[in-house]
Amino acid sequence: MIKFALCDDNADYIENILKPVLLSAVAKSGVVAEINTYTDGNVLIEDFEKLSGSDIVILDIDMPKINGKELAGRLRVLDSSFFLLFVTSYKSEIYSTIPYRINAFLPKDMDKAEMEREFQRVIGEFQKFKPDYELFETEDNDGRSAIRIAIDDIFYFSCVNRKIYLNTGSKQYRLCGSYGKRISGITEKYLEKGFVEVCRGYVVNISKIKSVNRFDVELDNGETVPLSRRKTKELLEKITDYIVSKVG
Repeated sequence: MIKFALCDDNADYIENILKPVLLSAVAKSGVVAEINTYTDGNVLIEDFEKLSGSDIVILDIDMPKINGKELAGRLRVLDSSFFLLFVTSYKSEIYSTIPYRINAFLPKDMDKAEMEREFQRVIGEFQKFKPDYELFETEDNDGRSAIRIAIDDIFYFSCVNRKIYLNTGSKQYRLCGSYGKRISGITEKYLEKGFVEVCRGYVVNISKIKSVNRFDVELDNGETVPLSRRKTKELLEKITDYIVSKVG
């Protein structure tokens, strides 16, 4: 099943244009879909924070409470794997949306048949895209539970006072079970998945690194983690290899 989120402050546009065209594209693509609609981007953020995000997100750019670009930036911190489509009345906005890693840009005056074809194209591309998810056991004051998180959405693992934590862009989970025993087990596994040990007790997702400073590493959400001097050279080499792999 593919989970969609449609967000536009104009409820009539959602119900009379976006949703019917999307439903037609879904039917022609032969997929099972769940479609959720939002007129307030802050509610969509709350759902992502509860790990109830969507596979494909369709956002209006011009919204009053939080505009589509700001909303996309905040959602990307919570989940980097979803497909993103922008809709807008202002075609000149296309260039300003590039940093948000969009999959389609749809002018609101686009012909419905053409919009449907774009939806079908994106659905087809998504079906070829399979995020790598991991299941983790966690514990807190309410007891134990399990969470399913895309590996790309993990910012870093940390070991503090002999407890192992998984850190996303907005939340920290204390791990238990097999992952909660020692950081070395996480290091061994995740170095092969795009992570790097920046100092003793910190294993960071390279794709979330914004900058490397003398004593710490700044992440995309503005958070910093300590950096060991002896790890700096290795980290910079791995960042270079990562960039080359993405552009090459």
